[in-house]
Amino acid sequence: NGVSVSEFHNFSPTLENELRISYIRNNASTSAGNFQFPGLNAFPNISIDDIQLQLGPDPNTPSGQIENLSQLQENITKTWGRHTLKAGYNVADVILSGFFVQRVRGDYDFASLEEFLLDKQPTGGSLSGVQGERSVGSSNVPFGFVQHAAYVNDDFRIRPNLTLNLGLRYEYVTVPVGSRYQANNAIANVPGVITFASPKSDTNNWAPRIGFAYSPGRSGTWSIRGGVSRSYDNTYINLNQNASPPFFQTTVDVNGANPVSNFLANGGLKAALTSGTPSVADARAATASYTFDQHRPYALTGTLGVQRLLGHDYTIEARYVYTKGVHLWNQTRLNIVSPVTPTTFIPTFFTTPTAAQLAGSSLTLGAIQAIVPNGATADLPFNNLAAAGFTQALTGYHPWGNSRYNGLAVQMNKRYSKNFSYVLAYTWSHNFDDSTATNFSTILSPRRAQDFQNMRAEWASSALDRRQRFTFAPIYDFRPFTHSSWLMKNIVGNWNISGVYTFQAPEYATIQSGVDSNLNNDSAGDRAIVNPAGAANVGSGVTGLNAAGQAVAAGSPSIVAYVANNPNARYVVAGLGALANAGRNTFPLAHTNNFDASLMKRFNFTEGRSIQVGAQAFNLFNHSQFVGGYLSDVSSFTTNAISRNFLVPSSPFFSQVDQFFPSNSRQLQIVARIVF
Repeated sequence: NGVSVSEFHNFSPTLENELRISYIRNNASTSAGNFQFPGLNAFPNISIDDIQLQLGPDPNTPSGQIENLSQLQENITKTWGRHTLKAGYNVADVILSGFFVQRVRGDYDFASLEEFLLDKQPTGGSLSGVQGERSVGSSNVPFGFVQHAAYVNDDFRIRPNLTLNLGLRYEYVTVPVGSRYQANNAIANVPGVITFASPKSDTNNWAPRIGFAYSPGRSGTWSIRGGVSRSYDNTYINLNQNASPPFFQTTVDVNGANPVSNFLANGGLKAALTSGTPSVADARAATASYTFDQHRPYALTGTLGVQRLLGHDYTIEARYVYTKGVHLWNQTRLNIVSPVTPTTFIPTFFTTPTAAQLAGSSLTLGAIQAIVPNGATADLPFNNLAAAGFTQALTGYHPWGNSRYNGLAVQMNKRYSKNFSYVLAYTWSHNFDDSTATNFSTILSPRRAQDFQNMRAEWASSALDRRQRFTFAPIYDFRPFTHSSWLMKNIVGNWNISGVYTFQAPEYATIQSGVDSNLNNDSAGDRAIVNPAGAANVGSGVTGLNAAGQAVAAGSPSIVAYVANNPNARYVVAGLGALANAGRNTFPLAHTNNFDASLMKRFNFTEGRSIQVGAQAFNLFNHSQFVGGYLSDVSSFTTNAISRNFLVPSSPFFSQVDQFFPSNSRQLQIVARIVF
């Protein structure tokens, strides 16, 4: 619901003012359904690994938000000689309350159906390295903010065929309300180490831009355009929600050290926060998140395009686009360190190692697990703030991510003439980043770095990278007898045939070991080991060896080396304590090879009234396309924990994308439209 009022006033032929005032209210929510699970106060999401089964509602529910947006926009335009000057100011007051926190109903990962049926404590471990997790407390937190923006712009017509555009914009955005409450957790401060204060706003958001448009000569058949600019983005609400202070909500995990029976019958993980005034120790133990000072993400963009008119009907264009993303949000764990380093790790061999090679591998898995970094404790060796009393991982969204895109596009347009038109386009591009997914939005590219202290190792081709894309979109009207009777024109003629052909290079996914390879208590991002001589799309598990070359049980502290079970595999699991060498996004999914078509019939009754009926086909030729997404929609598949098994080299389902993704089979639909 909303209302908008606009007022335009011409003070003179060269001076115009525009004032807009608006108010919009949006109330959107998605429930998890009215389901009950015996012994629990909410129906959880349950994964059963050995039978590849997931039970429960949509993992992202319940969710929604209530937003009240009040906005004022003032623009003034002045034409002064060869200059067109425009300046303006905008203020937006956002009153926003959102309710979405991952795993608010509880997520439990059972290793087997037997474990679930006997109601044992789950031991699956595919949920980011834990067997069960639940966010507890209030998920309905205010996250409104106020945004101010002012700009000035000049279109300077230097010559009739050359125009220069100069602009400057400044923005100031307050820190969302809920994030400011971090100051109320000051009791958990450790002076000189970590301070829980109200985050500071970013006051340096200047966005300049310069561009030009030039048409060489006097024919008007050439056009050259280019420019560079900086533009800013805001933080999306669920980042602030997921980093709420502990008195709003926190996360609890299944405690593997104290297993219980009748796990679900006894209520699973509880959903209530502890009440009362906490002690310093209690506050630090409950803290599981941190919000940094505001550094708004921004993009540096450069473009250059050349356009040429050919004859009367054709236009060709070549464009180059460069974009660099800075201060992108990346989910990280501030206090978690890994004892596995390039100099301290268990080696992995693709064939059985010799006695001499084993003799050179004197470091055992037990010795690595016993390493206690500075600030950690023996019982929490991965936590460098454990000695200060922080027993949980401090999850935050660090504005240190980066991206880079280079793209060259060529396009030909045939304007509509002789009942026919088309657009022909080809793009070559390469997109790099170090933090594609900020939250658990995809299984294909982990949201957290495998080593929280080493973002440099995450730089790779982005999960959004599509190296090549070709499209052809023709439209043809079959219109004989245009000067004949109504019957001939509307029964024989008035047909419209259109289509879109798309060929697109595949999305790349990240091969993941599925175990906590680097021993930092998180398996969500741990990658695998690449055997350059191995066969593509073949994966392998590993066997641990002791110093005598004997195979020992997985996790044995006597392991000094790993050997691949299949020496011909391209991807090999990095076992506990091993050093993964695979990069992000190295495994190609299927490419897109798709044709959509539409056939429409039109019956004209008067000049402005007609009926159109027809059929539309998506994936007309029914090509199986396991592309990891939908061909006709940008929404993603459900991201349940066991779906990544096709990315784990030791899984029997490794590389079998057809077992996890739909084929995007042909869809047909009948359409009708009345025009009046």
